[in-house]
Amino acid sequence: MECEVLSPWDVVKVFNSQQAADRYGSCFNDTAADRRRDRREKRCISAALAEVPRGGRVLDLPCGAGRIYPLLKGLGLKVVSADSSPYMVEIARKRAAAMTCAAALQGDSFCVENILGTRFHDKQFDAVVCNRLFHHFADSCVRQKALCELARICSGPIVVSFFSCLATDALTFYRKKYILRYPIRDRIPISPLTFARDIRAAGLRIVAWRMARPLVSKQWYVVLRTA
Repeated sequence: MECEVLSPWDVVKVFNSQQAADRYGSCFNDTAADRRRDRREKRCISAALAEVPRGGRVLDLPCGAGRIYPLLKGLGLKVVSADSSPYMVEIARKRAAAMTCAAALQGDSFCVENILGTRFHDKQFDAVVCNRLFHHFADSCVRQKALCELARICSGPIVVSFFSCLATDALTFYRKKYILRYPIRDRIPISPLTFARDIRAAGLRIVAWRMARPLVSKQWYVVLRTA
């Protein structure tokens, strides 16, 4: 199978348009299966943030269209929603304003940032959620650079999702690519051991592993803290 992976800059280009933002904003509500997947992911994130005190400041990067903003607000957190795509950030901001009163939005902000080099201060956040981004990073050096940046700006738990090869979904992914002869460029499942090496190289330690749907879904979460 051909394997020509996307670079981080290719990933930015893919999502940096109004059309991509509109499509991404609705893709988790199309079917009952999408809604079940959404609930499973949010349960993993909520459990990972259980020890963050109410009023704590959390970074949602990438925020996408603001899908997990209501969850974070429901936990009593102040939210900074950031994404490399200004189109995504604008949709997230409008959605938040539509679902929340002006008083509840106080302390929240929306900004354009790239995980490989943000403008945030050291230890600015009590927690960080990085959902559905690392499966776009096929290169270990890129993953380590992103993890180092998250470690720099966060003093508490860092919740990161990735695609694990230890799932039936991953086998389906490879089977489909092989049968249809599609080139593998993105969303490539990796071994948790491989990701653990990247985590240690970034100066982080693993607190917990969480699986959206054990043995079935390739969507895994890992909760990290600075070593």
